[in-house]
Amino acid sequence: MLIDALIELVIEKGYEPVTVRDIVVRAHINRSTFYLHFQDKKDILDEMTNEVLTDLKQSMANPPAFNLTDAMKDFRVLNKPIESAVKLFSHVQNYSALYAKMLPEVHFRDQVLRTIKNQLPSTPTEEIVIDFVTNGIVGIMLYWLNNGMKESVEEISLEQTKLALAIESFK
Repeated sequence: MLIDALIELVIEKGYEPVTVRDIVVRAHINRSTFYLHFQDKKDILDEMTNEVLTDLKQSMANPPAFNLTDAMKDFRVLNKPIESAVKLFSHVQNYSALYAKMLPEVHFRDQVLRTIKNQLPSTPTEEIVIDFVTNGIVGIMLYWLNNGMKESVEEISLEQTKLALAIESFK
């Protein structure tokens, strides 16, 4: 209830103006209950961020049978996006109001970038490519959020797949 209250408040007015009092009033609990679980509003923000980033990480996991060659074929023949891209943008859609408010914030964006980067397979020689792809994914997320999410999850996932596979073909 506390985390849901914080999410609602951050969406309404951003993080900085939110107080512990705002959170407990919105959650319909007393202050002492808040302090049983959290030290301060930064503590609850960290917990909320961890929950969102854990869900992001899970959404990006490719199925065990994932094969890049098959993904390229599915895209070229069937115009089918990579499954993890669909799950990623479904995740963004589920948290769209929160991402729209928080992704422009440097600290949150850095955590999102780090989470995405850790989900991408890499070797030291590909570090620049991984950084490019990671920032590209966040750029697509921001584009989608800032433009009213006009594209469906499937359509935006297809755009992400096009870009990812184009980069892969340059290797």
